[in-house]
Amino acid sequence: MDFNERKQKIIAYLKIYGTVSSSEAQALTNAHRNTISSDLKKLIEEKVVNTIGNGKGTKYQLLENLIFSNENITSLFPNKERRKFEQYFKSSNRKKSFFNITAESALNADFTYSQQIEERFLSLKERITEKRRTLSEVERKRRKEKLVIDLSWASSNIEGNTYSILETEALIKFNETAKGKSFKEAQMILNHKAAIDYIREEPEFKKLDKQKVLALHQLLTKNLDVNTGFRDHLVAISNSSFIPCDNKFQIISFFDNILTKINLLKNSLEQALAANLLIAYLQPFSDGNKRTSRMLGNAILLSTGYLPISFSHTPKEDYIKAMLYFYEKQDSAYFKQLFLNELNSSFREYIG
Repeated sequence: MDFNERKQKIIAYLKIYGTVSSSEAQALTNAHRNTISSDLKKLIEEKVVNTIGNGKGTKYQLLENLIFSNENITSLFPNKERRKFEQYFKSSNRKKSFFNITAESALNADFTYSQQIEERFLSLKERITEKRRTLSEVERKRRKEKLVIDLSWASSNIEGNTYSILETEALIKFNETAKGKSFKEAQMILNHKAAIDYIREEPEFKKLDKQKVLALHQLLTKNLDVNTGFRDHLVAISNSSFIPCDNKFQIISFFDNILTKINLLKNSLEQALAANLLIAYLQPFSDGNKRTSRMLGNAILLSTGYLPISFSHTPKEDYIKAMLYFYEKQDSAYFKQLFLNELNSSFREYIG
């Protein structure tokens, strides 16, 4: 098998599976490790593939399946900042961060992207339309179903839900509950599905208001013994030095400020990013805050003609650290990087 044959095999694999590692490419082509290493370098030089990850974790993906390049993404959080980030979480005694002191910094955090990234984001709509034309109705339906399953599983998993991705699929597609799992775990997943259905049918998230966010929260916490409406008590955040607000009137006032801030941002990329971070930072509800913030970000993306994201491609630990870094340092850079990675994955997998 010559280079061109191996190249076509790798490309065909990537079109179906999204990424490939060096060892997977070896098994696919039955080629020697050195040969595959050389092939992958050529594919990078030809601008056919791009790398993600480092060292033994390096994988390769098709550039045609990307909206944002590896350079776009790494520029947001260079290695120097990443080292500071990792060092920060090695400390077991991080300084307390109080809402009353950090609120304005959070509200005025940097939710913007570079002009190059914004231009790539604006081109996404056209590329979505183009890609949809190539897909059959059956394939589009399959991808929509995959999004619902992935998003419901990943968002629930972040909250400690123990359903596997396969158990989530069985629950959503066939209403089969998993043995040994609680009612609340199944309900949490089904609530996510209901919320996704709602934001698909509700086009009015281009401008946010209080009632829309409250409606999302109610859907996501239905039958989970969670009080609806704004909380009037202090809540603690696991493994965090951040101390949220405990005054209901302050919470409502800052919530209004958040919605005003989001509505004033210039595009839905910035708006969705700010929704993910600011609603979770405020913790306006007794529970379900991060679930609501993630779904609200997706509602904004969908209502403006873009694709929702699932966070199923982001390691849970990375997501949690990115959120804690914003709570405690009001630094959005690492989360911004995760967000672009998820948009890339969404474009590759969920167009329907």
